[in-house]
Amino acid sequence: MPGLIGGLAGLTALVVAIGAGLLADNTATTVLLRGVVAMGVFWIVGYGAGWTVNRAVHADSRSDHAEDSGELRKTDDSFQIEDSVAEAQEDREAA
Repeated sequence: MPGLIGGLAGLTALVVAIGAGLLADNTATTVLLRGVVAMGVFWIVGYGAGWTVNRAVHADSRSDHAEDSGELRKTDDSFQIEDSVAEAQEDREAA
């Protein structure tokens, strides 16, 4: 995912830089040089943004907490309350 976002950001920067250079009546060398520099810079920025998003989205899956596992049974509070009530009844019956 980071590579995809970086590539899209770089290509977008290249297209915008070429369009802006042509509208400003710059020479072809200036337009292409600035476009390639913009593409490189924005690829790095996009890659960093994609890496950050990837880490943020997948952070919960690496957690050791049961409620972060993504399983509905462990994340739904109503099941946890029912389990707690059942455990309390079992403790009273055992006493």
